Amino acid sequence: DVMNLGIISDQIDLDLEKAIQIIKNQGYNTIELHSVFNKPVETLNEEETRKAVEICEKYEMKVSNLATTLFFLCPLYEEDKVSLFNDSFHCIKGNVKDHLNHIENACRVAKAFGCDKLRMFPFRFPDNRKPPFGTEKDMETICTYFQMAADIAQQYDCTLIIENCPYSHCPKGEMTLKLLKMCNRPNLKLLWDPANSYRAYQNQVEDKYLHKTLLEELKWIYPYIGHIHIKDYHYDSNFEKPFIHKPIYSGDIDFDVLFQYLKEKEYPYTLSLEPEVAFEEAILCMKRLKEKA
Repeated sequence: DVMNLGIISDQIDLDLEKAIQIIKNQGYNTIELHSVFNKPVETLNEEETRKAVEICEKYEMKVSNLATTLFFLCPLYEEDKVSLFNDSFHCIKGNVKDHLNHIENACRVAKAFGCDKLRMFPFRFPDNRKPPFGTEKDMETICTYFQMAADIAQQYDCTLIIENCPYSHCPKGEMTLKLLKMCNRPNLKLLWDPANSYRAYQNQVEDKYLHKTLLEELKWIYPYIGHIHIKDYHYDSNFEKPFIHKPIYSGDIDFDVLFQYLKEKEYPYTLSLEPEVAFEEAILCMKRLKEKA
């Protein structure tokens, strides 16, 4: 039984229509939207949204969710300084209030595409504070803001999915689960990215979160997952940045055991590629995922 496969459109081409044509040719019918018309999807106005929806409808392309950048480039505490690791990554800026203000528009955009899930981040870790991050205090602070966010999204019947991100306070799925349980909101779920968990900077995380394998983590958090990202890394200590992006099945992650478990559980949501490799290699990822999942 095949799982529902998707890909973030801008991983194939920055031009939405071109990307969808290529994605369709690979036999995929679901996309996730992050950057549309060269801006973060959560900032689209009504006219832009209508244009993008028309393109999707023209090719009968479903949208699984919006990969918004809510609470990514957002300081958790006023004195925190945060910076962008990659200038080509489109994202919103500002403080907590600014990010909360984006949620309503993000929900409206999502609804226009016929989806109800928005990705958000557990706050970028700061440049000017020493680790560990994701401490009890950090989690409680994040939780306060996420509860506010969930309450806004609830008015639109939207679900917020929290991504475990290596650049955030919660790089491990186990940590985003802890956050979700603290927040205790029915419309909060997890966006699990096993590769992000694998690449978590060990020296920035409290030791108690470092002991599960990816399969153990998946089993631990599975009931709370609402979406999954797929990409791969190879670790090479000869490089200053030792985690190297690779096409899936060319890196270190054993996807077969993860996919086998997801199939046994009849995972109902989308497996969404976020390969972060060159466009040609992203197409290779699409082919491999189709063969294996």
